Formats: sequence, structure tokens, C-alpha cells
Amino acid sequence: MSLDLPLVRGHVDPAVALRESVAPVALVRAGEADVILVDGAGFVLLDEAEASPLGVPVLRRLSGDEAVHALEGATASFIGVARGRSVVAIETSRDEARGRWEHLRAVGWQLDGDDAALALTALALAGWHANYRFCPRCGAPVQLVSGGWAARCETCDRLEYPRQDPAIIVLVEDHDGRVLLAHNALWRPGFVSIIAGYVEAGESPDVTVAREVAEEVGVEIETPTYVATQPWPFGRSQMMGYRARTASPRPTPQADGVEIEWARFYSRDELTHALESGEISAPGRASIAYALLREWYGEELPSGPDGAGRN
Repeated sequence: MSLDLPLVRGHVDPAVALRESVAPVALVRAGEADVILVDGAGFVLLDEAEASPLGVPVLRRLSGDEAVHALEGATASFIGVARGRSVVAIETSRDEARGRWEHLRAVGWQLDGDDAALALTALALAGWHANYRFCPRCGAPVQLVSGGWAARCETCDRLEYPRQDPAIIVLVEDHDGRVLLAHNALWRPGFVSIIAGYVEAGESPDVTVAREVAEEVGVEIETPTYVATQPWPFGRSQMMGYRARTASPRPTPQADGVEIEWARFYSRDELTHALESGEISAPGRASIAYALLREWYGEELPSGPDGAGRN
């Protein structure tokens, strides 16, 4: 089974062999790279004047003096090679670079494959850079090396590399084919998704799936089936998608009352009504949660009365 995963559709060459020798700042100053801008909160800079032939947004690519100016006080990373050109991402703030900034969660599904892949990688690195400034062994500052793909301690010489935290996300069906949706206590009213959680130390992802479903909503499942994986840089998660069927035919979910406020099963007709009426809203289209739900539903999920749910 395969899913249309919006953030992993591209064909960007990571050019790993170049990382040890590449100098992102030098590439920018020499005009030998396409330059994209991201910030540490998940936003990317889009081109306001240009769109693809299909009218979808594209990442803005800086060049010349504008690109060099963006380097001031910023971190530059070598992302890879796309369409025959090296790509450098500069991590800046939205105040420093005016233009159309959009969150990847909102536009990731609209970008073409290469732009989505570039943005995903750039934001994953930016998040790591922002949170990894000191050595975990001795506490001294670290210096980025290998084009931004490693950090070396200035005191003890320890090397660290970007990490992703393994997490599962599972679409659970009962024996009637109804899907299990839940509302987290921290989410906005009416927002629902499928069950997800982090893989614990010493735990396999398959075991995590069963544990999370049982802990959060009190439902036992049969052996889960792995479907696909999509990185999610808003918390450095590596989201491993599963499908599973309930062990009993029509169980009644029992929310844990701490993390999950409520949960219930929806038929396709019930989900259609709940979404179109605005009773609930679904995950954004850039997420693997949406991809799993869309595959179950058979087409794009309906929007709410005000168009909510399209992103």
C-alpha cells in the first residue's frame, strides 16, 4: 500500500559526499547556489510574483546582493542539489526578510515535490540548530560543520548529528469499517485526528501502536500493519504510519481524560456530516494523518461551512 505523502514527493539529491568540503556561505557569495529562506518556527518564504504553471506556490529563491545580505547574522546550510543547482537554506527571522511567509503545515501539500522536500529538510535542520547550541557532554558551545549537518564541540571535540524522534500514528477501524478519531485536550475545539505517540526506549513501533491505542482510548487492536513514513519537523518526529483493526467488533472508546478528552468511531457518512457542518475539523493536508484518512475515505476530505479544513 502506498500513500501520497505531500512532504516526501521530491527528487532532491542530498549530495552527502559534498558535505565535508562544501562551504554554504562561499557558495552564496559566489552566486553558485539557489538560496531559500526559512525561520525556526516552521515558516518558509514564498515567491509573491511567481507560481508554477499549475498556479501552485513556489519557494522564493534569492540571488546576488539580496542573497548575500541575507547571510548577515544568519545560519546557512547546504541542503543538496535540485534541478542541477546547489541549494542553500538561510535561517532568518520573518522580521528580517519581508515577503510572503507561510507555514509548511499550510502550504506543504501545495508545493511541487522538490520544493516540499527542500523546505522539509531546511526546517528540520533549522529546528536542530536552534535547539542544539551546547555540547551535551561538557556544556561548551558547538560549531556547525559539514555544511550544517553536524556540530562539533569547541572544547571536547564531540560530534553530534541531527536527530529524529521515532513516533507512530495509526488509523484504527472497527469491524464495520468505522474510523477512530480523538480530540486532544491541548487542541483547538473540534479538531480531531487519529492516534499517535512516541516510541519509548526499548520498544518496537508495532508495540507502541498497541500501547498508545490502549492507553489513550482503552481500545485493544489486532496486529497493526505498517503503511508509510513521513518526517514531521515540528518537533523533529519521524512519523511511522500504520493501520489496525479493533480486536472486538464494536468497542466503545474510553478517553483517558488527561491527554485525550473524547474519542469516537465515525462511518464515512457520519464523518462527512461532521466535517461539512463544522462539528469537527480534520488534520491539515500536509500531514500523514490526513493522508491515512484520505486513503480510508476514498477521496479528499470535505471542508467545513467556511472552507475550513482545506489546508
